[in-house]
Amino acid sequence: MRTRVIGLGNSILTDDGVGIYAARELSRRLVAAGLQHEVDIVESEVGGFALMELMIGWDRVFLIDSVQFQGLEPGTVIQIDPRDLHTSLRLKSVHDVDFPTVLELGKRLDLYMPAVIKIFGIQAKEVFDFGEGLSAAVQRGMLKAVEIVFSELDPKKN
Repeated sequence: MRTRVIGLGNSILTDDGVGIYAARELSRRLVAAGLQHEVDIVESEVGGFALMELMIGWDRVFLIDSVQFQGLEPGTVIQIDPRDLHTSLRLKSVHDVDFPTVLELGKRLDLYMPAVIKIFGIQAKEVFDFGEGLSAAVQRGMLKAVEIVFSELDPKKN
């Protein structure tokens, strides 16, 4: 099964970079486990049509991004249904199409879209401050999300 993990974010906007940092950590873990050839890892800042292009041709795609839900503590990891994406800066856009529209368009155009899409959001503390690195709570959440995704990718556990 061709699998791609896409870490979304902007690494110079503090916690907004959590998907990028997660992709890097996941890549390190896959190399350490000798599984680096089993999964394609991509870091990206895109949404809409550009994100659709990153998903075409893959059987399974995991997306990791920052989210901002009311009432969640920073660092909380949630799995999001692809049809309910009002919580992510890149998966919802006022200048491009939102993620549910991307999925529907891919199907209508008969593109080879993933049969399995799993989206993991990590509650951000701050996404608009310039700075590199994650807040402590979001760093812990990122490591938890990486562990969840890694366990789903590791063929020894499946």
